[in-house]
Amino acid sequence: MGQPAYDYNYSAQTVRRPAPQPGRRVDLRVEQGGKRSLSPLRAMMQHGVQILALGLLAGLSVALLFSEARIVELSGDIRQAKAALVSAQSQNDYYTTTINVQSSINRVEDAAGRLGLMKIDDSQITYIRLDDQSVLTRRESAVEKWTDTLQAGMSSLLRTIEPPADAQ
Repeated sequence: MGQPAYDYNYSAQTVRRPAPQPGRRVDLRVEQGGKRSLSPLRAMMQHGVQILALGLLAGLSVALLFSEARIVELSGDIRQAKAALVSAQSQNDYYTTTINVQSSINRVEDAAGRLGLMKIDDSQITYIRLDDQSVLTRRESAVEKWTDTLQAGMSSLLRTIEPPADAQ
């Protein structure tokens, strides 16, 4: 047959462990010297550099926190602006649809019929001809408008100052 998978007669007491051997002691010796002490000036400079480094680290940390807070604040503002934009676009769509419905040709014709309005007839158009003196011309430049206003004011002032012709 084969070998058994477990030996029921085996116990931990029957196994011998090797006895611990005493460790070898290392002889230590002390020598004079060691870490050299720093001069007071050098120690003060070293502490100053450490304080400066800590201050710089603290400043960078505060700047990072401030920039993160600003980013969060601006992100909220952007979300609010986007919401306002969506609302305004929705309102614009509503107004555009409403004006298209109100100004459709069928609605206009219905309103004209209710008010008793009729389409213009060609016989209702009367053409008139004006002589050259009755034509108004529009000045284009602001300087000409200003000078025309000044000229009209001066002529009005002269008419009020001059005595009437029949009074003489």
